[in-house]
Formats: sequence, structure tokens, C-alpha cells
Amino acid sequence: MQMRIAKWGNSQGIRLSKKLLAGIGIDDPLNQQVKISIENNKLIIEKAPQISKLADRFKNFDLRGYRNDNSGSKEFEWGSNAGKELI
Repeated sequence: MQMRIAKWGNSQGIRLSKKLLAGIGIDDPLNQQVKISIENNKLIIEKAPQISKLADRFKNFDLRGYRNDNSGSKEFEWGSNAGKELI
């Protein structure tokens, strides 16, 4: 497939069809992160790996440290009863 490079403002751009993007796993292209590199004089465009929002929240969590700090504790003390809790 051949395409032309076009001028977009002060930059240059290449329009990519949805079908072409779907071929690399990009089904919803708006704001999709891509990884662009040059290898052997070729421009390589890849779908960037995405991390889930939950995984992103825990990316700096030290599980080993948490387990060391809480190794003897299997229960959590919530405080005294405040209502009609079942005991």
C-alpha cells in the first residue's frame, strides 16, 4: 500500500485507514497510544501496551514489603461494634 505524506500545520502526517489500524489490533483509534520506531530504515508503528487502570494504581505497591509488615496479622481490627453487626 502506498500513501502520500501530507502537510498538517507545521508537521507532516500520513492518514491511516481504520481497516489498516484494525490489522494491528487498534479498533478504537481515537487517543490510542502507539509506539513508533525506526528499524533498518523502516518506520514501525505498533499498538502500545496498555495497562489497566487498576494495575496502574498498584504499579508502585510493594507487595513483599506489605506482607513483611503484616506477616503475623490475618485479621483486621475494625474497632468496637457500632450497630447491629453479627458476631
